[in-house]
Amino acid sequence: MGCSEIPLGWIVGESEPERSLVIFSENNQDNQGVRLSAGMYLTVETPGGCVLGIVEKLISGSRLLPQSVTDPESVGSVISAISHGELVKESYLKGSVRWLSYLETLKKGLIESPKIPPMPGTNVYLAKKEDLKDIFGGPEEQGWIAIGKLSSLAISNIEVDYKINVNKIQRHLAILAVTGGGKSNTVCVLAKKIVNDLGGTVVLFDMHGEYGNLNLGNKGKVIKPTINPAVMEFSELKDLARFPVNAINQERVLRKAWNETKEELKQNKISVAEFMEKLREKLDDKKADSQTKKDVYGVLNKLDDIEDYYGEVLDSNTPLNLQQIIEPGKLTVFDLSELDEIGADAVVSHYLRRILQQRKLSKRGKNGYPVPLFVVIEEAHVLIPNNGDTLSLYWASRVAREGRKFGVGLILVSQRPKNVNSDVLSQTNNKIILKMVEPQDIKYVQEASEELSDDLAGLLPSLNPGEAIIIGSMAKLPALVKIELCDSKKLGSDLDLISEWRSKENELSSDDLQSNF
Repeated sequence: MGCSEIPLGWIVGESEPERSLVIFSENNQDNQGVRLSAGMYLTVETPGGCVLGIVEKLISGSRLLPQSVTDPESVGSVISAISHGELVKESYLKGSVRWLSYLETLKKGLIESPKIPPMPGTNVYLAKKEDLKDIFGGPEEQGWIAIGKLSSLAISNIEVDYKINVNKIQRHLAILAVTGGGKSNTVCVLAKKIVNDLGGTVVLFDMHGEYGNLNLGNKGKVIKPTINPAVMEFSELKDLARFPVNAINQERVLRKAWNETKEELKQNKISVAEFMEKLREKLDDKKADSQTKKDVYGVLNKLDDIEDYYGEVLDSNTPLNLQQIIEPGKLTVFDLSELDEIGADAVVSHYLRRILQQRKLSKRGKNGYPVPLFVVIEEAHVLIPNNGDTLSLYWASRVAREGRKFGVGLILVSQRPKNVNSDVLSQTNNKIILKMVEPQDIKYVQEASEELSDDLAGLLPSLNPGEAIIIGSMAKLPALVKIELCDSKKLGSDLDLISEWRSKENELSSDDLQSNF
């Protein structure tokens, strides 16, 4: 019986160990109920053994209607003759297949790239459902979680769970798609399974307030993004103060006052109002110096701006112990929706810094954060820009380089991949790539992903919402997957404007509207 019972076609042309061209048999397709699609898995016998491959591209054509035909009447005549049985329908379907590994090796949980190409004329077969279940499954006690099903099999009413290895997400993950492609749903599925099924810890920086606690009950919480000044760094205060790059003198004045005030913070627990007042007192002492007087007034104005814009961010009641803010074994969502980009940058960078520093302490046997965790950053193109300089970029770069050694996994989420810092994106070993249509975005992602071939990348614009190409060390093999729906509220979806207008139609009167002016 060879690799499978259902032959689908033959190898044609020149074949390589990693890639072949296949002509599919239309009769087998019709008679055995197999619906061919990109992303499906095939097997082939080679001198080295049975090899599993994925269809990365499908092309249909007709020998009677080649590309050289330009006369509409000729096309119509051929189609009419075929429909009346006067000509044989000479259409064909061919596919580009990437050979991934020997089947028996995959069943043992290993990957061994084929070294010998299949011969032209060799039959290719539909991969067995049982083999695919063995390959793409994995025991949950070893960190494997199902996040969806193989999408290519769904059209033939065959279901095979697709599992990923959560341990490997420590090598970082990027979730990328156009708006509405299913990023938020994917984050929801991942976060809930990591917390619920594996007892893991997840921190989610939510830029738009769309997640909530994901119906995790006491295992999930949404908190206001606050920072205790006692554990701030000067760079974070400077970020909130919106210092321009060339304000060197003002920065120096504030840094000196900050260092003096920090010494008092270590000794006494004071309120934010007291903290800001003490900063002002230190600055007032410097007004007497005519050389710094102008800079002092500039800094005082910036402190006023901090209180106006970010008065609720600085909070001396915020626990100093990181475990009291980010509780182990739970999902912690920082709702950043009421902050602008500068405030969000200060908060995200603050907690990235503390998480990495605390995990380093823990790994050295000191009193640090006790468990590994994943950090999800939504709108990564804003906080970790390709052309820009933010504190979050600095600390995300540090986590991308060092986090794996200390149990800090980074998950970047973006609808604008080309605007995400290339160094950080290239260090995300894993990718979940949903629908993507912008050619520059696709090219950018390809440059950061060794496993994303031209043919697989060519599938991205045609993906349905919730479908994703998954690649990386967390995946057994590259796959086209339908991500399961998260059993939570609608995430990241468009507003139903018509319903909202109609629901208010009877509530509002002209008098009500006039009273608002």
